[in-house]
Amino acid sequence: MRTVPRIVFTSAGAAALGSIQISDPAPDEILVAIRKTQVSAGSERNAYEMSRSNDASIGYTAVGVVEAAGTAVSGYAPDDRVLIISPHQGADLINVGGDASWHGYAGRIPDGVTDAQATFGVLGDVALHGVRRARPYLGESVAVFAQGLVGQLTTYFAARAGAYPVIAIDLLDERLEHSRRMGATHTINASREDAVQAVHDLTGGGARVVFMVARNPAVFADCLKAAAHGATVCLSGSPPGTVEIALQPEVLRHELDILGNYSLDYPPEPYHRFQWTRPANRAYVFDLIARGELDVDHLVSHDVPYTEAAGIYEMIARGPEGWLGVLFDWTSQT
Repeated sequence: MRTVPRIVFTSAGAAALGSIQISDPAPDEILVAIRKTQVSAGSERNAYEMSRSNDASIGYTAVGVVEAAGTAVSGYAPDDRVLIISPHQGADLINVGGDASWHGYAGRIPDGVTDAQATFGVLGDVALHGVRRARPYLGESVAVFAQGLVGQLTTYFAARAGAYPVIAIDLLDERLEHSRRMGATHTINASREDAVQAVHDLTGGGARVVFMVARNPAVFADCLKAAAHGATVCLSGSPPGTVEIALQPEVLRHELDILGNYSLDYPPEPYHRFQWTRPANRAYVFDLIARGELDVDHLVSHDVPYTEAAGIYEMIARGPEGWLGVLFDWTSQT
């Protein structure tokens, strides 16, 4: 048993450092010493702003090395680098003896992928699954509303799928600059122009596939209006709350298909010969990074010690200016 640091959201509405006890691994478990964790800004800001009566751990993406393996574990050895589902904390136990698609997942990281790059395996899977579900065809127009990390990765996968034009929409020029590097053929700053009208002008009547990756639920109404007749609108973000939409003019008469992209564990996609499970998607993201085809380094704006968590979450809560991808480093735990 040992004590490791962790980041918590307190009942006072702030981020703080706490600790957690980690035992030796059980027979089916591996003990992972965590090196990097990635902030999922949308869901974590939602959690940050929620009221609570007790401290709560947060986060779900971590990269580390296997420190020890239980007596029944095969296929993992000390010093193996793995991507795991874990909160922001210094170490964690992963049961690899059962279903490896969610909390039992421990994906091996190729040598050509850095720890920081490997943290993109989880959000890369989210974006990739959304593009798979929406199925943009070669030459079909795509609009991606909001360019946080999931939006950037959605833009990349839509472009890789052969969509054209691929239109990135955001309120910040700094994020749209990254979008162009991710494959956006056109960008729209919605703080300066009517995004819906701009999408219609660029596509000649609306995008065939529209992705809603914004935290603000009100953006969903604009996504419906930006869609062409018979288009697909895919909700890939994590917006809290509700939104009011006009059912007849925006959905029924436009014959829109509306998809949700959220699942803790989804079955293999039936329209693919390969079994595109979460672990397979993450392995594909690693492969793209290792081959130099997916550049995620420029998406990391902050890679800081975990001890700076309080200031980082205050920055995120103020709004999206000045940051994009945020990592916590755990290599100097005290």
